[in-house]
Amino acid sequence: MTHKFLDGPLFVQMVLSGHQNLETNKQKVNALNVFPVPDGDTGTNMSMSLTSGVAEMRRAASRSLDKVTESLAAGLLMGARGNSGVILSQLFRGFAKAVSHHQQADAKLFAECFQNGVTTAYKAVVKPVEGTILTVAKDAAKAALQAAKSAQASIRSVMEAILAEAERSLQRTPDLLPVLKQAKVVDSGGQGLVAIYQGFLAALTGERVAEPVDLPYQEWVGPIPHGMPAAKSDQNPAVTEQEFGYCTEFIIRLDRQSQDETEMENRVRNALMNLGDSMLVVAADQLVKVHIHALHPGLVLEEAIQFGSLTRIKIDNMTEQHHNLKNDYEDTGEPAAPVRSQIRPPYAIVAVAAGEGLVDIFESIGVNKVIEGGQTMNPSTEDIVNAVKSVDADHVFVLPNNSNIVLAAQQAKEIIGDRIEVIPTKSIPQGIAAVLALKPEQTVAENARRMQDVAQKIKTGQVTRAVRNSHYQDFDIKEGDYLGLSDSQVIAVGADLDSTAKSLLEKLVDADSEIVAVFYGADVSEEQAERFVDSLMEQFSHCEFELHYGGQPLYEYLFSVE
Repeated sequence: MTHKFLDGPLFVQMVLSGHQNLETNKQKVNALNVFPVPDGDTGTNMSMSLTSGVAEMRRAASRSLDKVTESLAAGLLMGARGNSGVILSQLFRGFAKAVSHHQQADAKLFAECFQNGVTTAYKAVVKPVEGTILTVAKDAAKAALQAAKSAQASIRSVMEAILAEAERSLQRTPDLLPVLKQAKVVDSGGQGLVAIYQGFLAALTGERVAEPVDLPYQEWVGPIPHGMPAAKSDQNPAVTEQEFGYCTEFIIRLDRQSQDETEMENRVRNALMNLGDSMLVVAADQLVKVHIHALHPGLVLEEAIQFGSLTRIKIDNMTEQHHNLKNDYEDTGEPAAPVRSQIRPPYAIVAVAAGEGLVDIFESIGVNKVIEGGQTMNPSTEDIVNAVKSVDADHVFVLPNNSNIVLAAQQAKEIIGDRIEVIPTKSIPQGIAAVLALKPEQTVAENARRMQDVAQKIKTGQVTRAVRNSHYQDFDIKEGDYLGLSDSQVIAVGADLDSTAKSLLEKLVDADSEIVAVFYGADVSEEQAERFVDSLMEQFSHCEFELHYGGQPLYEYLFSVE
């Protein structure tokens, strides 16, 4: 089949096939990690991001191309995990904007969609790096534009040109990024994108039809719930101190003919503001996400439906939850905990961490919400958005504590707005230092500068084990060797844990170093960690040592040197 035009149902089949092919090959993508460490997760991140996009796409009320691509982009935006997932979401965000107001696309517009996706993705990355998924997408889009110039161009011929050039570009990535050539691998994000494009073409040629993907959410069916009786005209239905009402969440799908998103966000907010409190209204890609605490959720939904169709409706009875919580405290004889502070604090902190010990540490120094994740599981943009929504403060500082989570955090800021301030911490020690640097009496800008400056002065070390044989710089690495890493560089390799960790510290600690914090992981016993620190105190006598249980998976030790 030549497919002169691309419509919504055909695009859905392409995406389902691309998602299935990525899922099939995600372990291959994961294995392309530059360092042979056990947390290679590019394939998993891209697959989980696309799963979110597919779930939202399949909820699209209309099968027209513009509605389907819009839904895919919205789901990807919220479900994006890791840098590769965020870039993927931006590629399809640009794709959707290019096809806006079109129920189908010819070969020329189809090619322009890929180019617009590349433009959008490059704008989203502060310092684009060539030899990555960005380069593969850019080269493929250029080939698409060239192929579309042919008088016989079809959707299939353009897609064939896209895939062929994407595969060639992927093989060139080591020539553009020396670290790939050293590790003798191609770019993992680029490989993931090629897998998606392979699935796209397979759907066009009839070689493969993807099976339906299980949805993580269920669409609301049946009539809109009305909850409590309608309020009288002289009553304010907002939540009172005596009744906690209903936590009401839903998404409005905007009509394409409606005003711009910012104006619609303001209109929705103004329409609902007197119906409850703790309201959050966020517009993105023709969707408006609403969160509100209301006594009368039916009134909220009836008011909201004037702006568009409603989906993802979720209503929780907070009064019942409060009474259950109160009864739990009474049953144990403990005083009931206050439900809500009467004074809204100026600042709150959301941090990402993996390991029960690290979670406890962050909570003990004042972090309001810890998102469990990090090296082994990158949280999605939506995870970060929901965490920020859950804390009650005027401004929220978000600490990603991992370089692969920074883009998702910045995307969350784009969705929520200036209430979020992202401090681009790239390690747990940097995150801890940033928390301790926060001063409530200072402005947001002053705190952001201070937290970032303090974090950047922290030297961080990590010890983990190699999952495959590899050669990096001057190191011949064997599977099972311990690796000492700092600033994304392997600087120590050995067969023994303690000696490798000491070699790493010898390169991190200098004459000006004063404090070394050691966080031991889930696979290290307390006795083993104590013996190790005792030996360090003898070797680095000018430093003060702190030992903490981190409980982090896969990384035996984390070091903070200041």
